[in-house]
Amino acid sequence: MIMLRPSPMQSLRDVIYGSIPRPQPSATSVDSIRPLAKRLLILSRYPNPSVSYYLDERIKALADIPVIFKGLDDGLGDVDCEGLFVIICRYIKEPQLRWLERRRESLAGVAYFVDDDIPAIIAGDEAPWLYKFRLINSAIRPLPRLSRLLTHLWASTEHLAGTLANSAHKIDILAPMPAKSAWKSAKNADKTTAPLKMIYHATGIHRREHEFLMPIVRSAMNKHENLHFEVFADRSLADQWRRQRIEPGRITISPQLPWSSYLARTTDQGADIALVPLLAGRTNDSRADTKRIDISRMGAAAIFSRCTTFARCAVDGELHIGNRPQEWLMAIDQLAEDEARRLAARDATLQSIEKMRQSAMLAFPGIRFDGLDDMA
Repeated sequence: MIMLRPSPMQSLRDVIYGSIPRPQPSATSVDSIRPLAKRLLILSRYPNPSVSYYLDERIKALADIPVIFKGLDDGLGDVDCEGLFVIICRYIKEPQLRWLERRRESLAGVAYFVDDDIPAIIAGDEAPWLYKFRLINSAIRPLPRLSRLLTHLWASTEHLAGTLANSAHKIDILAPMPAKSAWKSAKNADKTTAPLKMIYHATGIHRREHEFLMPIVRSAMNKHENLHFEVFADRSLADQWRRQRIEPGRITISPQLPWSSYLARTTDQGADIALVPLLAGRTNDSRADTKRIDISRMGAAAIFSRCTTFARCAVDGELHIGNRPQEWLMAIDQLAEDEARRLAARDATLQSIEKMRQSAMLAFPGIRFDGLDDMA
């Protein structure tokens, strides 16, 4: 067998990846003497998908426990720190970090939640430099000081937890918990003759997936005149999509939307076919299957890459295929030409949302709330 050496650039990226700090809780040894939590403070950049996918439903289950939301630029002077448990969702800024450091003895605990392999994004070649700078500034630079405060570390997947693993601390899995309101049937079940809306919704971090789909979508659009395609893309990616020689009236290239606007749009506007490729790579290997939640909200039939991420809550009737263009073209043919198969795939993903809920723990791992019974 011929062993291929990594390129010099890949070797450099590997070195960078390994050198980026990870969160390492160092306050867990005092867990046993910490007070019960009386209230919860969540620090996050609002609104964002991480809160929607992982925190919102768990917060609803806290009954009468006060929950305080603060954005990254908000002051904390009005927050009572006695018995306060703090959840930091990915990012924190200097003023809030300093506030926590001064009140650490009064806190019931501090948890850090992460749902992306942030070092892989920074070391990789897909994310824009401005986004990488924001990650370094708000997610990486605070870690040495933040780790001294952490009593809990939560990751969204087992694979991601493995990238953070250290024998000195425990990592709990906080799996996606979709809202029940995400379950719905398609808005327009009868699409025998009407145009079909096919979508690819992903950020610029998924540049490889965008470029993988471009010739596939072009071929499918040439073959199926009843398809209309919608993609979210900015700058150079948007330009690449415009060069695919797809009839302008049959393709919609939209700029990336703020999370609240995306939620509203995908709730109000359904889709028929959703393309969900995920190519192998360090960043993608740690991802959770949260894209199912968006698809169910739109009532679409999905085509998933066959991979560990989407195998997690797979159910019979979903379409999982290899990352070869011909397989994707055949799968699009199947859904575009067969309404029964399309509706079966749609309903299967709706079922997978319930499976996702059933397989996730509703409680926040390790938090002991004053006056609240343990949640299943």
